[in-house]
Amino acid sequence: MNRKLIFDEDLLIGQLKEGNSNAFKQVFKLYHKDLCNYIQAISGNAKLAEDIAQQTFIKLWDNRENLNLQEGKLKQYIFRIAYNQFVDTKRKKKKEFELLENLKHAAYLDLVDTDASLFEEKLKMVEQEIENLPEQCKKVFIMSKKEGLKYQEISDRLHISIKTVEVHMAKALKRLRAQLTIFF
Repeated sequence: MNRKLIFDEDLLIGQLKEGNSNAFKQVFKLYHKDLCNYIQAISGNAKLAEDIAQQTFIKLWDNRENLNLQEGKLKQYIFRIAYNQFVDTKRKKKKEFELLENLKHAAYLDLVDTDASLFEEKLKMVEQEIENLPEQCKKVFIMSKKEGLKYQEISDRLHISIKTVEVHMAKALKRLRAQLTIFF
């Protein structure tokens, strides 16, 4: 390595320690592009590389007063900070992924553990309320929801207008909602 470069780097380190922002800008200009390329090479992600580079230079500035480097080791030091930041980011993402997977697994278990008898009880309540609907209302509702018929088909089968079908459906749904909301 060129002796002049080492001297300049030592000078930069000394100025950094003193809080010289121009020295920091010079270090940034010297190593930012190479640092981004390095992190992108190991991560495969340009945005992540830029974020880690920014974090690295922030950390360098925050710890500038404690810099104690051998001659010509500033670049290695910066790249080591960046590598550690990358590893920390990966660990954090892995923990977040594991947490999400655990939450998802717990939610699935809750669904599986839901008492089948409770489900059957609610189903019986729904069927009972359908049975309690007025006769024409019940016919329209069953033809629409259970048989899957369209309003026009229901109108044709029951010899009533489409508007009457709509009124019966609205009445049935309103009544079912009102009766069943207390149970669900």
